[in-house]
Amino acid sequence: MSRPSKLTSIHEQSRSYNKVKSKDIIDYVYRDFVPYYEIPDFPMQITAPSGIGMEIVDDPAVIVGTAVLNKTNKRVAVIAQQMPSGDAERARLNYGLVKADGYALSYNMMSYAEENGLMLHTYIDTIGGDPFEYSAGKLQSWLISNCQAKMISLSTKSISTVIGSGGSGGAIALQLAHKRYMLSRAEYSVITAEGCSAILFRSADKIEEALEVLQPTSDFMLKYGIVDKVIKEPALDSSDYKRKVLINIEKMLLAGTDELEKSDMRYLHNNLVNRIQECGEVEKREHTYHAITKKIKSWLPHYSFSRTTTPEVSHMQIALYGAEPHFCNDEKDQDGKIVRAGCRKHFAKEEFQKNYYACPYCEKPNPIGSHDYLDLLLNSDSFHEFHSDLSVDDIDSRFSFHDYSETRRKNAGRIESKDSLVVGYGEIFELPVAVAVSEFRFMGGSMGAVFGEKMKLIANYAVRENLPLICVTASGGARMQEGTVALYQMAKTISAILKLKEAGLPFISVLGHPTTGGALASYAVQGDFIISEKKATIAFAGDRVVKLTSGGRGVDPNTMTSEFFSKRGGIHLVTERSQLKSSISGVLRLTPWHSRLKISQSPAD
Repeated sequence: MSRPSKLTSIHEQSRSYNKVKSKDIIDYVYRDFVPYYEIPDFPMQITAPSGIGMEIVDDPAVIVGTAVLNKTNKRVAVIAQQMPSGDAERARLNYGLVKADGYALSYNMMSYAEENGLMLHTYIDTIGGDPFEYSAGKLQSWLISNCQAKMISLSTKSISTVIGSGGSGGAIALQLAHKRYMLSRAEYSVITAEGCSAILFRSADKIEEALEVLQPTSDFMLKYGIVDKVIKEPALDSSDYKRKVLINIEKMLLAGTDELEKSDMRYLHNNLVNRIQECGEVEKREHTYHAITKKIKSWLPHYSFSRTTTPEVSHMQIALYGAEPHFCNDEKDQDGKIVRAGCRKHFAKEEFQKNYYACPYCEKPNPIGSHDYLDLLLNSDSFHEFHSDLSVDDIDSRFSFHDYSETRRKNAGRIESKDSLVVGYGEIFELPVAVAVSEFRFMGGSMGAVFGEKMKLIANYAVRENLPLICVTASGGARMQEGTVALYQMAKTISAILKLKEAGLPFISVLGHPTTGGALASYAVQGDFIISEKKATIAFAGDRVVKLTSGGRGVDPNTMTSEFFSKRGGIHLVTERSQLKSSISGVLRLTPWHSRLKISQSPAD
């Protein structure tokens, strides 16, 4: 049998039962640990975006409390994810999946640390956030997004350490600290290698190839600026492995704590934000997509969402129905299970198109492109695009991704965009606005380095021009072909929105169909006002992704809708696609925003 590669070896060791766990670190590095439930008046409720209160219960997969760091007599706040250390713990710890309660507890401990002047220590060890119905009902995506936003804006000092599995949004929720460490035999990834193998290579045995794409090891994290230092870890099969690694962790924590004590808080905050914004940074070039280009496009027919049919079939349909028909059918998975119900009515295709590709009876929407959203939301000929030529080819040379240029070329060849986000400015009635619209036709609207860079640039523009930012999301989440750099775009987009909020400018977020994965667990739910299309798919993870990464267990489709999230307080307004423009305009007229916004004047290019 051939010897496993370094990537495969670290991947296997990162999940080993023999690897150091959070409870080992807490027992060795700290003393006088006080769990959250013994802290007087520790909050056990959290308020959803619409104001609904959610009760919190314990999540065994996360250790939350305060403790004294040995050799310092300094009490700190501790949040530590924990993977099972044996078969007996697997079910109790939810197989390493952190539930929504775990992130709610984490968020409240971050707030507690701020209020009480405690330094925050976090430990990351999870294969990801729990994607199933219980956590969906407690707004898992919003909680993960809020934990990221809280860590970025934290007013107390913090250290994070990836000790085992750093899985996707479930990991980044706790990793955005002022000092970011990682064990040398840990991994940090946008998706599990098993999930990447199943989705990208459509095979269960392409783990090595998946790891080469994901680049999850500490050397890549250090190279890409995702961690600041790597803690040396001895071989797991060495007789004194645990003692040595605990000594190394303690040394790094003590040194990091001492450095933080001497550092200015504002400097630490700015440095963290800069490191996040530099991740996947591309060359800064600004180009305007002029109104004349938009006008030319408006003369062209939209073929994107119409199925090609032979003239004979089309003529037969017209003879039967009086016009070329469209059917609002159920959508099913490969097993024949309905994952998205339609009203099963038929109507003229022209009627479907006039309703912006949503059923005129039940309003069930189809995915549409960025140009359709821009035509729907903005005044005719008012849109000017920025940075239209940015692509992965412009990224800083230190980021060496898996080559997926052929996939990008094919996607770009079918549409007008070079990547999955279109940004610029235009007008909604008399109000000038900055806009960011996902391009679902480009790799499912997935978030990569260009997506994050464009979001940063348009947020900066909105602040400079004193404009509200309107964002329409239709995305499958982070782009696995760009590994953990793509995962970090979750933090990058959130940091961009935080800058907008600090300037007191409104951020209106529209959740289009579909909005899932890392997009939903980052900037999309940070809106001052969150609007969703009626009957849109809104989910922490898509049903297909969940099945491929959890041994075939799916998610109840009823928990993956805009209506479901609205009832639980995660969305302020659900409306028909055709009513988005008037809804956004109405929100922007609310005080105190309206008095601050520009009226009927075009911003500078």
